[in-house]
Order: sequence, then C-alpha cells, then structure tokens
Amino acid sequence: MVYSLKNLPPVHPRPLPLKASRWFVALALMLAVSVILMRVFGRYVEGNHFWYIALGAPAIIWGIAAGGRLLVWMLRDIAANGFDRRREAWILHETRRARRAMQVLGVSFVTGHPENTREEIVAAMLAHQTIMAAQTDWQGNKGQRLSRIEAEPDEKPDATVQRVLTQLIEDLSLADLPDTTSLVVALDASTSCEPDVVNQAWENARQACELACAVEFIPCRGPAFLDAWLDHRIREESLLLIIGLQVAPEQTDHSAEAAVALLLGNRLTQKTLPAIALLHRPDPALPGQLEAGMRMAAYNVPVDGDSVTHLWLAGLNQKQQAEVASHQGAYPTQAVGDEQIITPDSTVGQAGAAAPWLAMAAAVQAAQDIQRPQMIICGDIHRDELWSTLVTPEAYRKEKDS
Repeated sequence: MVYSLKNLPPVHPRPLPLKASRWFVALALMLAVSVILMRVFGRYVEGNHFWYIALGAPAIIWGIAAGGRLLVWMLRDIAANGFDRRREAWILHETRRARRAMQVLGVSFVTGHPENTREEIVAAMLAHQTIMAAQTDWQGNKGQRLSRIEAEPDEKPDATVQRVLTQLIEDLSLADLPDTTSLVVALDASTSCEPDVVNQAWENARQACELACAVEFIPCRGPAFLDAWLDHRIREESLLLIIGLQVAPEQTDHSAEAAVALLLGNRLTQKTLPAIALLHRPDPALPGQLEAGMRMAAYNVPVDGDSVTHLWLAGLNQKQQAEVASHQGAYPTQAVGDEQIITPDSTVGQAGAAAPWLAMAAAVQAAQDIQRPQMIICGDIHRDELWSTLVTPEAYRKEKDS
C-alpha cells in the first residue's frame, strides 16, 4: 500500500483496556473454590498451613496469570504508541514537504493578444475576450480557427521561436543577473519545429541578449517537473527558468501560439531578487480523483475556503472538462462564481505544452493585481492527470503570518 497525505496510514490497533472487575471476581471465585476443596480434601491439614494452601495457591496462580496478561497488554500498548509516534512524525514530514513552494521572481508571456502589456493581456482574459479567429495557419491551411503570435509575412517558425525567446529574456532582464548566478532553463515545447531547431533558437536568443550567467539547459514535461524539483532540488541556489512554448503547432484548429517564462527561486536559498508571489506545490489527480487533488492543493498552502478569487482552467480535454465542471464548486473554490472561472482554452485557444505555464503566469499577474490567491487546474499533454495548484501574492503570506 502506497500512503500519502491523501491516503494516510491507519493508526495502530490498540489492545482493549483490561477490566479489573473481572479479574477480581475471578480471584474471589478461585479463593472460594480453593477453600471448599481444601475443606473436602484437606481435612488433615491443620492450622496456618490450611490457610496458606487454601488462599496462597490460588493467589499465586492468579498473580502469575494477571501479571502475564498485564505484561502482554503493556507491550502491545507500547508498540501501538511507537507506531503512532512514527506515523505522526511521518505526517509532519510529509506536510512540510507538501508545503514547499517556489518564489515567483518574474513572469513574461507572449500570446496572440493585440495588447502589449501583461496587465492588459490578463485583463482581457479576465473579461473572457476571445481572440481566436478564422485565419491561415503556418502550413497554408485556410479557415483554421486559432490565435497566432504576430509575425512578419515571410517569417519562418524558427525565426518566430527565436524572436519570442529573446523577448522573454529581455522582459525578465535576465542579462542583468550577476555573472555568479546559476540559471537552470527548463523548456516545455509543443511545436512542429525539430527539437534541435528550438534548442538552437534558445542559444541564439541567449547570445543576442548577452546572457552571461551559467546556464543548465534541461527538458521539462508538464507540471510534474515542478513537483519533482520541489522534491529533489529545493535546496539548490540556482534560479529556475521554466519556458512553455507553442509555435507552429502540428494541430492548428482551435490552437493558440504562446510563449511563457516563469523565473522561480527556491525559498530556502534565494535571497537575491524579491519575490512577487508564491507558486505552491501542484498536486496530481488521476481521473475521478480531482476533488481530493483540489483539497490537497489547498492544504499545501494552506488557504481559507473563501480566499480564492479566480479559478483558471487550461489544457483540458473533453473528459477532464466534464470532471472539472462537476467539482468546480468544491473546496477551496466554492466562493468562485461563474464569471471568475477563466478558461484560456476557449478564449485564447489550446496552447499545448504552454497551456499550464500560461495559466500559472497569468494567475501570478492576477494575484499581483488583485492581491488574492488564484487557483489553477490544468491538464497535461504528457500524462492523463489533472494538476491543481495555487498562486498566492507575497503579501498574502505576510498577512497569514501576522
């Protein structure tokens, strides 16, 4: 059996308490029977020896039996206490691990919105403004309903990738990081471009922006990457740059082009840049287990039941949409109204690998603007799971601590 905070190990079964009355009744019966037997068969035993045998023998037998029973009960109780102490220590350890969170040091995203600033783009999302329109995709197919990042007429997809990556680096002022900074870049991309082309576009963008700090380039596969980072690399001093990218997707109908960057830092080690928000541990839920995942995500913060102001839904297939619809009023989103449920999939388009990161980045911006927690439920193109997580503004943690 695999245990977790959603499936706690049971408490150890405890022995039933001893009933002293039964034991003393048994002692009285033993003494009475012993005296009667001695009267019948011990007629030749006289004086004190009679009473020593009549009362002493059953008392000794009773004492041995009662002492043995008490010893067994005490040993079982000690074992139960030890198991339960280990269980409580395990729960405390797992709770501390579950409540690890990443500092959000900056966000940047490029979408097909005509607006230029993050604030304007998020405001359009909050207002449910649809930007998908029938147009020609990269392959020349006409009448495809999608949203595209603005590009030059003859621009190739690899040039667009390099351009948006350069814009992300510039928006986050990564070139201003000290040369001693270690930066881990995690790229999660869904595009018709070859992986080598995307990697080369990143390298060109890095050189164009004169990014001098040491860079470790690693692949990323959905929110599970963030969950693993919080488990295994939470004490590293490196900054984490997650890039979600979808440009020139293979499936274009109802798709969205987007490029997202989240600059994150470990709370235990990062002291260089001020945090603007906290991105809490995402919790995975298999089909049919979403409500437990939502509760666990709220427990990871923790957050009050009426604190969440918006629910962001991204990267969901039809089956997942139905499951989310049946639980969108569950804790901790019971106070979120229909107008506060934001669905970039239906207004911006399906952003593929970038979908969860776009929802998280937009939620960070909304949390900054509103100064209230935001919840994100997103799908994963790499596995059949729903991920629930929360973003809280930095001021919210200080408010909870005060």
